[in-house]
Amino acid sequence: MLAIVEQGLILCLLAIGVYIAFRVVHLPDLTVDGSFALGAAIAVRSIVSGATPVLAISLAAAGGAAAGFITSIIHRKLKVNVLLAGILVMTMVYSVNLRIMGGPNLPVPRVFGQQEVVSYERMSGGTMLDDLFADQGLIEEETPPPIRERTVVAFFTNRLDGSDLAKISIVVISAVIILGAFLKTDLGTSLRAFGCNPSGVTAFGMSQTFLAIIGLLTANLMVGLSGGLFALYSGFADVSLGQGMVVTGLASVILGEIIFGKVKFLYGLLAPVAGGVLYQALLSTAMRYGYRIGFLASDMKLLTALFVISVIGVRQLASSPRKQRFKAEVKKLWLNSRGSQ
Repeated sequence: MLAIVEQGLILCLLAIGVYIAFRVVHLPDLTVDGSFALGAAIAVRSIVSGATPVLAISLAAAGGAAAGFITSIIHRKLKVNVLLAGILVMTMVYSVNLRIMGGPNLPVPRVFGQQEVVSYERMSGGTMLDDLFADQGLIEEETPPPIRERTVVAFFTNRLDGSDLAKISIVVISAVIILGAFLKTDLGTSLRAFGCNPSGVTAFGMSQTFLAIIGLLTANLMVGLSGGLFALYSGFADVSLGQGMVVTGLASVILGEIIFGKVKFLYGLLAPVAGGVLYQALLSTAMRYGYRIGFLASDMKLLTALFVISVIGVRQLASSPRKQRFKAEVKKLWLNSRGSQ
């Protein structure tokens, strides 16, 4: 159960990024699949290069933000549809990830030695003639310096003792508080206004291009942060790690909105947090007991997509004009029957 909550909290950062793109600024961004894998690749490569876990995670978030920035520039400056811009950047990031990792995947190292070719004099602290005279007691022997090994400090221990949960919770709580405070500022208010009415912000002297850049940059920053944490938690980065993550994020957001309904506490940022944990719980339950009904782990992406389609379809039917007219007629008949009594 503890592992489910930990993984769910990591994925809720991805859901927050999807929420900002799809709900706050209303830009359906498909860069998510690429920026998630990019964050994972940067985090693991940074750890391999000797960076601290905090620096590695920060660089992962910066890499995701860079991907979102490029998408927004292509969309606003080159007048490319945001969906196509996201697909283009996602395609480019695939090759970038291969370059960063030097292959299709890269594991997180634990302990490794620093190997180098050294001369005999440097290793022993003298020359070969010194050994000859040392045997006759003419030269005092010196102990050769030991070979130093560099140890990689693991950010996650995977011991299920609560330490990993505490670290992930600190990151998630900090991200939600910072984003909530940001959306309360003048720039954050303008960003939310841009999502509701892009043309209206121009009347207040705000640039639509600038707000689109800030929105997609912030969204993919959260996605890159989630990818970096996920790679360090799982112990590897893979070039296909981000495949289908945008659907996973959407499913988490929808689940959270079903739980909270119309409650918009902290501008709705708690919905993707709850949805991410619930989605991971449902995923684990389906993978554990689904074999009894013929369910396979490979079917999860299909079921997730069908869930998103069904929820969107139900909402469309509930808000359609025909449905509204039918409700009005039923209410009118009910009132007439009450009046006749």
